[in-house]
Amino acid sequence: MRAAVKAGLTLAVHRSGLASALSRRYGGAGTIFMLHSVVENGAFYPDRGLRCPTAQLDAILTMLRRRGIALVSLDEAVSRLRDPRPGRFASFTFDDGFDDNLSRALPVMERHGAPFTVYVATGMITGDLDAWWLGLAALIRSRDVIALPDGTAFACNDAPSKVAAFDAIERAIHRRYELLPAIRDMIAAAGLDLPGLVRAEGLTLERLRRLAEHPLATIGAHGTTHINLARAPEDVAREEMAANRAFLEAAIGRPVRHFAYPFGNARACGPREERLAEAVGFETAVTTRHGAVFPDHLHHLYALPRESLSVHDTPHTVACKLSGFYRAVYSRLGAPVSHLGSDAAGDRP
Repeated sequence: MRAAVKAGLTLAVHRSGLASALSRRYGGAGTIFMLHSVVENGAFYPDRGLRCPTAQLDAILTMLRRRGIALVSLDEAVSRLRDPRPGRFASFTFDDGFDDNLSRALPVMERHGAPFTVYVATGMITGDLDAWWLGLAALIRSRDVIALPDGTAFACNDAPSKVAAFDAIERAIHRRYELLPAIRDMIAAAGLDLPGLVRAEGLTLERLRRLAEHPLATIGAHGTTHINLARAPEDVAREEMAANRAFLEAAIGRPVRHFAYPFGNARACGPREERLAEAVGFETAVTTRHGAVFPDHLHHLYALPRESLSVHDTPHTVACKLSGFYRAVYSRLGAPVSHLGSDAAGDRP
């Protein structure tokens, strides 16, 4: 229902011309897009909001090319903020370090000559990632009913209800991170091997190096174990960033200059984490908050907004994201549009 309402709204906004009108105020210089896993067309995943089919990624890139939007690396995006030029740009980023970023995303990006950044968590390679969302998806796959500790139950006996259950539980966790220990206990009690699930989907060291060698790819950092940095002591948050950067630089033999905050919403990163990212030596850091990027973001390079892309997106939702529609919707009246994006949908891992 949520997806249907959203699709109908974005279709109306796009066709009415409102998206184009908003873009003059909210569209900025360009958009940084966020993806996670890229999957085969037609494959089913309960966590489908974290997955983008290859055909859909191809269609989005085709659409951007037809609209005359330049597909640029993250470094080029920052350069264009410093030295503005005609036309808008799009930069693509992929979080976590899924192996399918190499096996499925890369061939699509190659066809379009589209640079991209992959933010890799150390634990995605070692199996130590706190990837509770993968465990939750596996749990939902195996059950017809999921009950939370507070007694809330979710029927999940078919594909649509499994997707709905995952989305509802994920939203509940991001509202109350105190639920996570119980979710982890449920995953363990079901006998699910979380490190095994991570290793099955994550890059290996060899595959990471192969990806890093590709001229279109940039490797960024995403923390050691993908914890909520804002809820961690400062020394732990700093070590999550610094150790991850050191691990990746040793693995690929080149500097790692860009960082993505795990979860990336206002409850997971803020001014302290921005200061830490700069102190550790990163040149940029991205959030999951809505919004385009503006020249003013040169003063906020450790709080860059992004727009997510997944199986839920249509040409109309992409057009709305390019125009800054979601930023406009979630902005408080009178908030400066050239500053930071909103936090209304920054809940994806």
